[in-house]
Amino acid sequence: MDENNTIKGAVILASGYGRRMRKTACFPSKPMTMIGAKPLISYAIDLLIESGVEKIFIVYHSVTADILRLTDCDSRYVNYLEFVEEDVQKGTLLSFSRVKQLLEPPFLMVFADIIAEKDDFIDMLNMGKKYIGSKADLVIQTVNSPSFLSERAFLTENNKVIKYQKNGITGEGNSNCDVRYGGMVCLWLSDPFSLVDMYLSRHVYKLSVFLEDYVPNHLVYEMGIKDMWDVDTPEAALMTEEILMKRGY
Repeated sequence: MDENNTIKGAVILASGYGRRMRKTACFPSKPMTMIGAKPLISYAIDLLIESGVEKIFIVYHSVTADILRLTDCDSRYVNYLEFVEEDVQKGTLLSFSRVKQLLEPPFLMVFADIIAEKDDFIDMLNMGKKYIGSKADLVIQTVNSPSFLSERAFLTENNKVIKYQKNGITGEGNSNCDVRYGGMVCLWLSDPFSLVDMYLSRHVYKLSVFLEDYVPNHLVYEMGIKDMWDVDTPEAALMTEEILMKRGY
């Protein structure tokens, strides 16, 4: 892979309250919930490190402050992680904006609660890297049939993402289009932050609202992955452990 096609930086968004995961207000937070032998967020961190990312910024809030103990979980993390505290938690788009002075395209935006297999993840990113240097603005991860069906859906045609909708896409009659799911990994090839700031000035804090407008008006491609899902509930965490055990993790 050409040096110009490397991805050196990433941001993991880990400042949400995770109300569906927490049964009490006490720690652990959702990102630090143990899945098998390690915290949930460690799966995303390890995938990024194995993919060659050199610096990972983690946006956190006081409700997820226990992630500051991540370096106790793995000594490697001290060389990769930098923590960015969010003082006010209003939504994903605001969390994303916290790193606008720290990262330049191309960079990855990843959610803290994703699960994927390492080789599959690396293959997916290699697919996305092919668009670096092109006219594409964004390359976004998609899945045909994830182990846990995501509420985030995309309408795609010839590897181009033409529509995003948070609560799924139904009733599309174009036989040339496919519906895929996910969107938990975004490879930004152009700077999104000027647009992000405009939405925040209008008090729009949801990333889903931003993407619904962004996708039809920008050149967005997909980087397909065989399986990836997010862990949102204790039941999903238990099922994830069972799946990982069956796959030898």
